[in-house]
Amino acid sequence: MDKILLPFRQGKLLNTLFLSNVFLALHYSLIIYINSSFLSNFFTETQVSSLYIIGSIANTILLIYASRILEKIGPYKFVIYCIGLEFLTLLGMAISSNATLVGLYFLVHTVIISLLWFGFDLFIEDFTKDESETGSIRATYLTISNITLVVAPSIVAILLVSNKYSNVYTLSFILLIPMYFLIRRYKNIKIDPIKHIYLKETLSVYIKDKNLYNVFITQFLLQAFYAFMVIYTPIYLNTVIGFSWPEIGTMFTIMLLPFILFELPVGELADLKYGEKEFLTIGFVIMGLSTIFISFITAKVFWIWATALFITRIGASFVEITSDSYFFKQVDKEKTDVISFFRVTRPLSFIVTPILATLAFQFIPFQYVFIVIGSVMILGIRYSMALKDTK
Repeated sequence: MDKILLPFRQGKLLNTLFLSNVFLALHYSLIIYINSSFLSNFFTETQVSSLYIIGSIANTILLIYASRILEKIGPYKFVIYCIGLEFLTLLGMAISSNATLVGLYFLVHTVIISLLWFGFDLFIEDFTKDESETGSIRATYLTISNITLVVAPSIVAILLVSNKYSNVYTLSFILLIPMYFLIRRYKNIKIDPIKHIYLKETLSVYIKDKNLYNVFITQFLLQAFYAFMVIYTPIYLNTVIGFSWPEIGTMFTIMLLPFILFELPVGELADLKYGEKEFLTIGFVIMGLSTIFISFITAKVFWIWATALFITRIGASFVEITSDSYFFKQVDKEKTDVISFFRVTRPLSFIVTPILATLAFQFIPFQYVFIVIGSVMILGIRYSMALKDTK
């Protein structure tokens, strides 16, 4: 317990960052699972996939070169500018009924939200000087995020009356206001200068360091799993299986509980006793097998679906905390390009996954795509087992 409470004892600034993270995570969690359904009111499924791909390509490019921006304006201004742009973007999505504008707002949001998470990564990394505390601090940070992720679907179920998506987007952009004022407390805090590492040099770091390479692949596979689940699972449950949004909201709340239940103890155990390798491997096994099993669920039975989705997230929670903790034990916060390239896994997954899913839909029914995704997760075992353990 002392290890878990340690992050809260490191001062007001860390606690301020944790509180800021609550607002950012809730802002993001409210809309992550409804974006694809909202866009489907304006675009076909293929067009929705294309929007995710285009936004993620732009996102990938900006993350790769984010350190150049940080070098000029610093992490504080970087985050403040991103908050301002995200506010305007979500306001636009809340009030616009024009398909072109909605698509444009979504593209900007796709880019900005990843840059915000990257900026927060730099802040939190500033507090993890001791590698023996990395797992606990990052587990606390992720668990706070995931508490909001669990709560958000229930809020969405209440707000999404008669499919009024504007209610959800309105609350989402309002949450950015308190976050902005909290982040302003970092205005006069000195953070180490940002030094740009060029892309060629960054790639060589990953190629030469097999541990960084392998943990990058594990993170990419996790993000590919998230990308598929975020884009296609809500559509599948709503249009194919026939669940209502209130049912889906409750189901997703249950589904996401493992991120609260397991990440803190797993992060602590990885720090103190076992290291990350074992938990990563177990996580991929659980994720892969449970996702494959989903393809064989055809009945509209709430508790069967809720249980199956819950088990997939047990595996995902193991992989999320241990891949994150392992990576940040390998790098210093000054290596911003190495960190930003690690975060490229998310937008990269939103490029690759929709392309693969769209191709798969041409040959197999929707339900059997879960077999494909589950099988890909099983491949993660190869990369997790190749890591040099930290214990």
